[in-house]
Amino acid sequence: MAQTTAVAPRTRLVAGAFSVLAGGLCWSFTGVFVRLAPHLDSWQFLVFRGLGVAAAFWLIGGGRATISGLRNLNALGLVTTAALSVAAIGFIVALKMTSVATALFLSSCAPLLSALLGFLILGERLNARQISAVALGFCGLTIILSGGFEAGRLVGDLWGLACALSFATVSVCTRLAPRRDFGPAMVGYGILSAAVSAAVCLSNGVTLAPPPIEALSGFAGGFLLMGLGFTLFLRGAPLVPAVGQTMLAQTETIFGPIWVWLLFGETPPVTTLFGGVVILAAVVAMALAGAAGAPPPPR
Repeated sequence: MAQTTAVAPRTRLVAGAFSVLAGGLCWSFTGVFVRLAPHLDSWQFLVFRGLGVAAAFWLIGGGRATISGLRNLNALGLVTTAALSVAAIGFIVALKMTSVATALFLSSCAPLLSALLGFLILGERLNARQISAVALGFCGLTIILSGGFEAGRLVGDLWGLACALSFATVSVCTRLAPRRDFGPAMVGYGILSAAVSAAVCLSNGVTLAPPPIEALSGFAGGFLLMGLGFTLFLRGAPLVPAVGQTMLAQTETIFGPIWVWLLFGETPPVTTLFGGVVILAAVVAMALAGAAGAPPPPR
């Protein structure tokens, strides 16, 4: 009986780890779906992706419950919705303007920025190891941004950095109200990002009726990848310690560049790879040091 009791938690841990890992792998295909829509600009892609995200989380949360939740979003919920929308927009614009690896490595800075914002806004203390991890992460960030400046893709890199900062803002919001259900904000951010992107398209005279297969790629990138990835992550997260969640979620950052390299021959710059490795090392170090920031939500 004692042996069975000991094995059960280990089995749940393994199952949870695989579920979180699978969620990260789902998210890692976002770059592939973006590259499958080469004729869509960032804003066109975001329109259909936002609709896909809204539809996915509408189903996950249940229609009527989601409507009620959207109506009852307080100021913190609205900030979370806006921050998620900026993160989604920043991520896709970065993917269109720079390499997939660069966008992913920059967005993976979110746990580091989350710890820094937690210190500045929430008064959360950082120990020496956490401070060292943040400093190391900023070294990697500087390497990537310097390479982007030299290659003329700094604007795309800055969008990726805005994505990470927005994720960090979401993390702070959730820590301010740990018992609040932020599920409706996921639907809200899908709707808001689609609406803002549609407005940009219309103001620029860009069509909202692109080739159907590319529009489908955008919608599937939101509905399938985000919906399935989020479901898998939520299923496994309660069974895995926070440090494990953070490190397993990095599979998105690791595998994302591999998929576009295998399918499209996209090779990231050397500065991106070097800076990215430094950032990943910093994120792992931060997780091991016990940072309060949780892994970023799906993009």
